[in-house]
This record gives sequence, structure tokens and C-alpha cells, in this order.
Amino acid sequence: PYKAYRAAEKAGEEVKARKFAKTAWEKSEELLGDHKTTGDLAFNYADISSQDDVRNPYKNYKVRRKAFLRSVELSSFYEEDRAGIELERLIKLTELGLTLTKRTNGSTVQGGESSDFKKLKDAIEKYDMVGSVFEGDYEALLSQRYLLKGQNEKAIEHADMAIEIFENREDKFFSSYEYAVRVFKARSYRNMGENISSALEFQHVMQNVEGRLPADHSYVKSALESWMFMRSKIVDDGRLEEAEQAGLCECWPFENYKNKGVPLERVPPRMPSSANRSGHVVVQFDLDKNGQPINIKELSATESIFVRPALKSVEKWRYNKIEDEKEGVERTGITTRVTFRLADSQGNIIAERAPSF
Repeated sequence: PYKAYRAAEKAGEEVKARKFAKTAWEKSEELLGDHKTTGDLAFNYADISSQDDVRNPYKNYKVRRKAFLRSVELSSFYEEDRAGIELERLIKLTELGLTLTKRTNGSTVQGGESSDFKKLKDAIEKYDMVGSVFEGDYEALLSQRYLLKGQNEKAIEHADMAIEIFENREDKFFSSYEYAVRVFKARSYRNMGENISSALEFQHVMQNVEGRLPADHSYVKSALESWMFMRSKIVDDGRLEEAEQAGLCECWPFENYKNKGVPLERVPPRMPSSANRSGHVVVQFDLDKNGQPINIKELSATESIFVRPALKSVEKWRYNKIEDEKEGVERTGITTRVTFRLADSQGNIIAERAPSF
């Protein structure tokens, strides 16, 4: 079953990989009992997540939690690496709890298992890992926990603690939470209506300041989308100059946007008949020498139904022509936002859908 698990994992077959990983763990319990291999196989099974878990987080939760706990217990069979192995497994166990939404007395409660946070904190102190990347992860997970609970100020407090630990730790281990915690902080600011602070945190991830994530990593790409959304809200609020003074960049795709061309005619887009809320599309295009948009493409959109009418609208726009003596001027990569505003029967604007990240 272990070989079948590895083959399925290599083939990207999540359901089969989980099935065989579970069988391998069960066989190890039967044949070896308390053993390093049993702990490793329990962890293999517990650590496999799939789209099925996103759709129904309750389905495999109990058995995955049991496997994580077993893997933590059997980390004692590691000698030199015991601290790192046990802490890594405790972090994964705590993450699992944060994916679950509990329903108590008809209300929805999020925030993971308190006992998991205690186990992780106790292990950090036990192995003298205070100030390490593991404590940074712990504080980041606490930030996520309070974000899920709607306690935004506490989420920001623990995010700042995590950031301070990551910036001052002596170990060189990498953790994706160095970036994720910025996202938790940004979302907390967004929930509090502090749009400029939110945009600056998303910008930090988007620009990948430390350079330890690839440019196409999901954190970086999603942060860019959220940064664009927050930037558009700042523009709507008339606070762009204030935001730029605070550090909001004119970076891609907005660099030099003020000097790319002079718009002469902008044809408004047609609202899709199926739209039930406002939205916008960020569009990028080049200008030919006659001031006509060419190479038009979508960069991001709040909803896909707005993309086609936005592109159709930009096709009809016109900018200033390039004079003969300026033939060498290139006007490429112009970026703009095409906005769709939908109102209810009382004339109130229906808000856009916020990015999920």
C-alpha cells in the first residue's frame, strides 16, 4: 500500500493517494505498533489534503486528527531531529483545526482547537525554541485564529508579534507563514475599514520583499489581486495621494500610469444582465500611433461576467495621437480599471465581491 500511495501521489491522484496512505498506516499499526515508521505513515496520511476537504471539511477530520496526534506521539522515536519533527507535526495539527468550522447552538464558530495551540506552545518551551521560526509560526496561527473569530485587533497584535520573531530569529529555516501572516494582518485591516494599511500589507507580499517565494506562488498572485482591489477602493474614496504618501507604490501594473497617454473618449461598458452586484475589471493594453487601444487583456476581475463587456468597452476608447516627431515613443502596458456600478431599487450602490484572499 505504501508503494501504491507513492505512485498515486506522483500521478496527482489525491483520492487514491489518501486511500493507500491510510491502508499503509493501518498495516504499520498492525505489524509494527509503536515505531518510527508507524508515525511517519500516520503523518503521510494526515497531511494529504484535497478539494474534497475544502468542500466537506468534516468528512475526514476526525481520522486525520487522530493520525496527526499519533504521529506527534511517535516522534519520540526520532533522536537528533525529534524537536523539529514534533513541532512540525504539531503545527500541521493546529492548521487542520483552523480549517474546520464548528457549529454550536445554531451559530458558526471558527478558530481551531484550543488544546492544539497549548500543545504547540508547550513544545516550543520544552525544546527551548522561543524566538525560533516555530514560535513565529505559532504566533501567525494565533493571528489567523483571531481573524477567523472576527477579533481583528487581536489578529493584528499577534501578526506583529510573529513578524518581529521572523525578522529577529537566528535560525535560517524558511516558513511560508512569513508571508501568510502579512495576509492575515491585511485582511484584519480590511475588515476594520483601514484600506490603506490593508493595501500596504498586501503590497509587501505582492512585491515578495524577501525574495524567498517564486513570483507565481499562490500567496504572491493572490496578494496582487487583493492589492488591486484595495487600491481601487482607495481611489473610490479619493485617498490615492494620501496612500502614495504612506507608501502605496505605482508599481506594476500601475507604474507610470499618469504619463502613458491622454484619454479623449471613453465609452462606458454595458452592465451584464446577469449581474447582481457591482464589480470592476483591471485591463491592460497598448496604444498605436493613432491612439487606439490594441493588445487588450484582462489582468483581474471581481467576477468573470464583467470581463467581456469591459474589453468591448476599451476597444472603443480613443487616446491622443503621437505626433511625427515623437514616432519613437512607446505607449505600452497602460493599465486602467473599468468599473460597473449596480444600484438597488432605492438607489444604493450594491458593493463588489471582495477577493477571497
